[in-house]
Amino acid sequence: MAPQPSKIWADYPVKDINRSKEFYTALGFTVRDQTHDGDNFISLTIGHSGFILNLFSTERFEKGVKTKSADTANGNEVNFSISADTKEEVLEWERALNAIGANIISPPEEMKEGWWAMRFADPDGHRWVVLNM
Repeated sequence: MAPQPSKIWADYPVKDINRSKEFYTALGFTVRDQTHDGDNFISLTIGHSGFILNLFSTERFEKGVKTKSADTANGNEVNFSISADTKEEVLEWERALNAIGANIISPPEEMKEGWWAMRFADPDGHRWVVLNM
């Protein structure tokens, strides 16, 4: 069995660090660190679990992963889910996203067994789902 990590995080490539910072902080993400690599990096956290989202300039990201980043205009490289405790919380996310002009991929809708979900994309096309199950 592999060792169990104390933390897990995601790294995303973005075209404009400041635009992404504005987008994510407007949704309640907290800036964790922006000193690591100047204008090429910002680290954010969200939620009670302290999930970490690191945003890198595309050039810096590709240098680190030693390959090209995914074309988010034509597909997903990953889909992150944000838990919502109620249908109303899903609707609150929709209102917050609309207030900042986010790209709503699909509005809130009832899924199987009374679940509610909505999907959105950040300014670089990274897709998220807000899900109440």
